Amino acid sequence: MKTKLALGVLLTGLSWAAHADNCDHVRNSYDAVHCNNKMYVNADNELNKNYQELQSKLSTQQKSILKHSQLVWIKNRDQSCSGESNVGTVIYTVCQLHKTQERNSWLRERLRECKTIGCKTSSLD
Repeated sequence: MKTKLALGVLLTGLSWAAHADNCDHVRNSYDAVHCNNKMYVNADNELNKNYQELQSKLSTQQKSILKHSQLVWIKNRDQSCSGESNVGTVIYTVCQLHKTQERNSWLRERLRECKTIGCKTSSLD
């Protein structure tokens, strides 16, 4: 009896988790938050990969310029994607996701540039 009950609880939990990961058909705002966060983590991982790949193609001076550009971008993203409320600072994950996706596009464009015509210092700022 305990085994059947435990199996039922496990299957119910797995069913919920599987549905929560189905981001094509969110059921409620909790699913939407979960999916937005999941997409943000994936975009952030891609951002880190693209940044590292671009860094590997740059001179020391260019790396410094890119790092400064990235720090400015992070500060801008954090300021524009957060706000104060009566419970403290609120982070807008959809905003962070969009800003991160835009930055990924920018980094990928710089990578394409480096591979085709060379890394242009003026494009890194």
